Amino acid sequence: MRRPAIDRPAGVLLGLLLLAAGAAVVDWRFDLAGVWDRLDPDRVDAVVDADWFAWAALGAAAVLAVLALWWLLARLPRPAEGRVALASSGADRIDLDARSVAPRLRADLERRAPVDRVTSRRFDVRGGQLIELRSHVDPRADGESLRNAAAGLADEVAAAFPDGEVAVRVLVDGPRRERARKTPRVH
Repeated sequence: MRRPAIDRPAGVLLGLLLLAAGAAVVDWRFDLAGVWDRLDPDRVDAVVDADWFAWAALGAAAVLAVLALWWLLARLPRPAEGRVALASSGADRIDLDARSVAPRLRADLERRAPVDRVTSRRFDVRGGQLIELRSHVDPRADGESLRNAAAGLADEVAAAFPDGEVAVRVLVDGPRRERARKTPRVH
């Protein structure tokens, strides 16, 4: 999921503000710069003791809480739409349920490649869907068989969906750490 361009600068600015606030608290506690003895707290006390201050602080806290909640909810990952339009012109429109493609691709990868426990996730991409297959490699596998299986699967998906409505990505992690298997897997 792409983040808005404001996220990184806002994160850096918030981090710098938090670091500055932390440094001010440390300096206030240990009086490293000698600034705190010269400050006159009477004005601060007068503002804090005013009748309106508690309500203003409550309002500012509520506004900041709503902003923080909006920020988080706006960045939640959205579930991928299950249907992909294959032909988008009038009565010829065909909608494919991409959720039905993922189990077939998982089964094909397990059958073709020396991998264990294939999982899948779907993502919305420009005009279609990306199905990401993730698995662990069998410790006895060679790179060539993995590459051939992934390339064959990608070629079949590209042939089935020539306009790129559905694409596949194969990610292979290292072997799972488990005790010796009782039955060897044959590919």
